[in-house]
Amino acid sequence: MRLLPKLGRKFRRWKKFKKSPLLRKLDLLHETARKRAFLETSQDYISRLQAECDENVVTKLRDKTRDQFLYNGTFHEAVGKVLLTAQFFAMMPVRGVTAKHPSSLSFSWLHVRTCCCLLFITSTLIDLTLTIFKVLDGPISFNNIKPIIFRGCILLVCMTALNLARKWPELMMHWHDIEQDLPQYQTQKEKWRMAHTIHMVMLVGMMLSFAEHLLSMISAINYASVCNVTDDPIRNFFMLTNDEIFYFMGYSPPLALWGKLQNVYSTFIWNYMDVFVMIVSVGLAAKFRQLNDNLLKFKGMHMPPSYWSERRIQYRNICGLCGKMDNAISLITMVSFSNNLYFICVQLLRSLNQMPSVTHAVYFYFSLIFLIGRTLAVSLYAASVHDESRYSLRYLRCVPKDSWCSETKRFADEITSDLVALSGMKFFHLTRKLVLSVAGTIVTYELVLIQFHEDQNLWDCDQSNYS
Repeated sequence: MRLLPKLGRKFRRWKKFKKSPLLRKLDLLHETARKRAFLETSQDYISRLQAECDENVVTKLRDKTRDQFLYNGTFHEAVGKVLLTAQFFAMMPVRGVTAKHPSSLSFSWLHVRTCCCLLFITSTLIDLTLTIFKVLDGPISFNNIKPIIFRGCILLVCMTALNLARKWPELMMHWHDIEQDLPQYQTQKEKWRMAHTIHMVMLVGMMLSFAEHLLSMISAINYASVCNVTDDPIRNFFMLTNDEIFYFMGYSPPLALWGKLQNVYSTFIWNYMDVFVMIVSVGLAAKFRQLNDNLLKFKGMHMPPSYWSERRIQYRNICGLCGKMDNAISLITMVSFSNNLYFICVQLLRSLNQMPSVTHAVYFYFSLIFLIGRTLAVSLYAASVHDESRYSLRYLRCVPKDSWCSETKRFADEITSDLVALSGMKFFHLTRKLVLSVAGTIVTYELVLIQFHEDQNLWDCDQSNYS
């Protein structure tokens, strides 16, 4: 049996050499040509396949870039991710916030987002009620009503935001119509500028808020280690941070979890109302700046009356948009400024006390600096709307004498006589003068409160003075 393979190989070798030299050369050429043809066909197929894949990838990237990465310069597109973040914390329950066109926006009372918002409002109302009963059960002072002010502002802002969500689709459609009538952006950088500013304001504001909350938790843990009511440190922490709940009810993990979630959501909303006012201010100021950039291009040039008439009408449309947005968010603006004013006074008054620990001091002064900086940022961003609305007057003063007409005079008179600015329920308007007024008010209140100030022991376990 071992001889059979050897015989087979010898037979094939004998059959091969049996052919004439010419036939063997032809067979060799044929085999070489066949291998070459096979390799060329394979390479062509591979090249064609790679070309098709590259073309598909380029097409997909091109479509994705056009649809997702290029900005169209609208406020609706710039604020979409900001509103989406707010919806994770039971605010602004509007559908379609990330769509390209505001026509996709809609509001429904039966949607899951709206139900979550209503559930949080109910939870905040219960929490506020418990806080009021706890505060009224003891001595009332300027410092002790701080929890009532905090939770009352959260409840009012949530209810106002829910009402604003009902009007948001109509407001954004009106805003979009005005944007389409303005001189259009020429470069992608101009379209990207407003969205970038809004995203940076949101990112910085929320990151600082997160840092403040972490420091608050560290300070509370340190406080709970001193005021250890029980042997369980976790229970001590929750009983300290949710004292209004366990003042009337016994401790339980579900109540502790509810109280912590309520605290986290309330902290986000407390900071978000300032961020929201800044974002709307950035959007309105950007529309005035868009008009001013067009006036800058033709500064000092001879322009026909029709040009000035068109720009004046566009200016009036932006002023109308500013008034409409002011009516929608003026209550949030009012709550934001009054809330910040109260807490700055409280924190400055408590700064006269000696800090009980390093962690407490770090949290306290970081919170105070962040609160003052946030109030100043809201004031300056909101004041930029008024500043940009009057900036057009500089370009009107550069109009040549022979090009001055009734339209330019009318345009200049409207800018001079109108007060275009956001307001707090029409009680005050957000201009740069307001910053000095608020600073003077804080100093006045602080001097009055110092007269009645008494040193407090911040380690007093009978009072929740850890914050």
